[in-house]
Amino acid sequence: MKISHDIESLNLTSGEIAELFNTYLNNSASTWVLSYLAENAQDTEIKSAVYKFIDASKSSVEQISAIFKSINHPVPKGFSAEDVNLKAKSLFGDKFILTFIRYMARFGLTNYSEARACCTRADVRTFFNEIVTSTLDLLEMTDILLLNKGLYVKEPIIPIPDKIDFIEKQSFINGFIGEQRPINASEINRLYFNVIRNSLGKAFLIGMCQTVENKELKEFYKRGIGIAEKHMNLITSIIQKEDLPIPESFDSEVTDSTETVFSDKLVTFFVVALISMGIGVNGVSLSRVMRRDISLVITRFMAEIALYSEDGFNIMIDKGWLERIPEAADRKELIRN
Repeated sequence: MKISHDIESLNLTSGEIAELFNTYLNNSASTWVLSYLAENAQDTEIKSAVYKFIDASKSSVEQISAIFKSINHPVPKGFSAEDVNLKAKSLFGDKFILTFIRYMARFGLTNYSEARACCTRADVRTFFNEIVTSTLDLLEMTDILLLNKGLYVKEPIIPIPDKIDFIEKQSFINGFIGEQRPINASEINRLYFNVIRNSLGKAFLIGMCQTVENKELKEFYKRGIGIAEKHMNLITSIIQKEDLPIPESFDSEVTDSTETVFSDKLVTFFVVALISMGIGVNGVSLSRVMRRDISLVITRFMAEIALYSEDGFNIMIDKGWLERIPEAADRKELIRN
């Protein structure tokens, strides 16, 4: 298809700015979280895998910086080596580290694919095309490592049906009273994903609670642990009723270290980012389940973590840590002045 004008000369759209800005901050933070994990990974293959994630994060930050500079757009501040103590004692075991980066790749793939759909400028399209491809490669690498090391948390196997069937009764969506069908494959997938994500998040927050000194932040992280545990319990109660196996917890992967690892700013940003991912995960889950009882549980999850996320943003605002994403022109203010 022929383009009648030079698309490279186009200004960045608001969607492109938003996706580049958020990707810069997320990958800037991830670079230093991953750097600490790489320093403390014991298995050489896992350590090598984490360094590949670091290289990908650093590369994306550099590329976004170049795109912003090409149009004289301010480059976000993000995070630096000052936000991490790479010499701190090991806080997480190898199983947590490998599973954690696997889920970071999964979240990244979703975000980058969505970002790519917003792009029109050729350089931005190319950037997100490349980062989607590299994230797929990282996901493949971690899957193979987890499988080879016997660490992959698999979803349960269900019977293969004899034939394709169709839903004939409205009782298919019942979840509280009357006839209740067994949980289906889509619902199993979303519940297992949710419980593993919460288990990883809980383990990460336990580690942060052990190492943070600020009392306000410690209470904020403890609240997150409570929310994650509550959500895991609700999900596992549904899974148990279906006579399905419960995914194991990652709590035991947290060591007894109390040495400060990250700056308060970096930890809080990263936690809020994880919360935002959780909201997105639950939104997708809500669209894919049909039993009313499961839909209600997920809706409650979304409401609770939305409030928790807001409190995280307020903490960052109060402490001057939250970088302001570019906004539309304030026409009323311009007219007044």
